[in-house]
Amino acid sequence: MTPTPADEQNARRFEAVRSANRSETAEDYVEAIDDLLAQNGEARVRDLAALFGVSHVTVSRTVERLQRDGLVETEPYRSIELTQEGRAMAAASRARHAQVLALLLSLGVEPEVAEQDAEGIEHHVGPDTLAAFARFVAARGRTPDAAPPTPAASDPERFARVRRAHASEVTEDYVEAIGDLIAESGSARVGDLARRFGVSHATVSRTVGRLQRDGYVETEPYRPVTLTPLGEELAARSRERHERVLRFLRAIGVPEEAAEIDAEGVEHHVSERTLEVFDAVSERDTRA
Repeated sequence: MTPTPADEQNARRFEAVRSANRSETAEDYVEAIDDLLAQNGEARVRDLAALFGVSHVTVSRTVERLQRDGLVETEPYRSIELTQEGRAMAAASRARHAQVLALLLSLGVEPEVAEQDAEGIEHHVGPDTLAAFARFVAARGRTPDAAPPTPAASDPERFARVRRAHASEVTEDYVEAIGDLIAESGSARVGDLARRFGVSHATVSRTVGRLQRDGYVETEPYRPVTLTPLGEELAARSRERHERVLRFLRAIGVPEEAAEIDAEGVEHHVSERTLEVFDAVSERDTRA
């Protein structure tokens, strides 16, 4: 079946999220390396393994990729150093984090919660959304409360929340897409999901198999995928969170296409407290 314009739009949305997730690892690593160099004078594989809660092998593979991409320089048994390009990426990531944090603080989100949410949101907002954030903060004319101190580079919880959000992100996106397809056309098949996400049938089949093991879907070979009650509940929560983020982005003037794309990623990284303040802004915009 030829992809429809709606399929192509959905594929662009999910590819934007996947792209943000791929770049997030690089951005988090170069920022962590930069912090470790500033605080400790060196950044080694063992330091990054402790920070990210992963194995030395995982860190070594990631550092090798960063080196191939021209972001770091390293030699065996030596500290990892950032290249000029790596330092520029770290600075850009930190500046984006500061913009997101300024928005959340200006909305009255408590500093600790704002810092936690900004850590994940920063990777899923594009230039249009960041510009809208800056305009919104400026228009309020309110000096945000003092930001919390940046967590120490040795604090493993700094990135743990983001990893936990990613662990549930694919599950939430799939159950929501399955629910949408059933509502739109009466069934959800592997081919439908492949077109919606812009990935291969094999990728969808592996993911659906995991969802079935986790109790979110039911399926048999050559039959549509259906949601279990647990899957329906998760899809409803995910859809509600998406709509709340999307309403907020629209309310502060983010262009429609950018709002749709950015909401797809941001929804997985916002706490209930932040969603509440987003709701308050959206409701004021509706009443205006």
